[in-house]
Amino acid sequence: MDSKSISRWFEYESGHAWCESAYKYQTLPYVAEFANTCTNLPIIVLPLVNIMLLRRYLQDVNGGLVFPQLLLTFNGLASTYYHATLNLFGQLVDELSLVWIITVFLVVYIPVMKWFPEKFSKRLTLVRWIVLIVTAAVSGLCFLEPNLNAIALMLFSIPAAVVINYEGNNIESFPKRILTLWGVAFSFWFADRLLCDFWLYLGTPYLHALFHLLAGLAGYTIFIMFSMIDIESRTKTHRYTAAVRYFPDKNGSIFSFPYISLKERSQ
Repeated sequence: MDSKSISRWFEYESGHAWCESAYKYQTLPYVAEFANTCTNLPIIVLPLVNIMLLRRYLQDVNGGLVFPQLLLTFNGLASTYYHATLNLFGQLVDELSLVWIITVFLVVYIPVMKWFPEKFSKRLTLVRWIVLIVTAAVSGLCFLEPNLNAIALMLFSIPAAVVINYEGNNIESFPKRILTLWGVAFSFWFADRLLCDFWLYLGTPYLHALFHLLAGLAGYTIFIMFSMIDIESRTKTHRYTAAVRYFPDKNGSIFSFPYISLKERSQ
């Protein structure tokens, strides 16, 4: 790969353009897709909120939980850069960060997942290394045909949905909430990609921006669910109790934000 090919990665509009790009640079002269850029804010901020609320648990019990959530924040930053420039480098970093979120998520949460065979628990380090090596190989493949990366990641949603439904069936209605948010976000993603001319005719090429908002909330909710699973599965090793609360609707409507209220058990 020569230097000319690599320099192309950093050129404006060398990556995949979404439907909003029909109105590119109209809001700000240096931002290609303004709505798609701004709607990454929840993806950046919400994982940091969960880290802040769980900081005592992270410090005392399982600090590893912080890594996949920081990667989600990094993905929001990468997606912001990508949609602002539409360059291929931003696209690849956006997609690769999603691959590594999934990997680090597995590495961190495998010990508390019900589907993980107990007989492999003594070989947990080996299993984690295998996951990391496979991901490194997959990361290399992402450079071969960048336009297929996003579709491959979307198809991964199918086994992910099975795991979420299986692991979270005892955590309130979290699987239903997550899969509803992701299902609607998924439909917006495909509609923006496949029916752009129709949305341009209506003057509303912003379905990918809506995808960001709903997918960001779904991703954040996944971390809330698995944080609760981790806290409850390790309850004999720490002094904390946790409960899910919602903002602003305390009854927990689909668009409210769940968060974990962490307290120390009374002695």
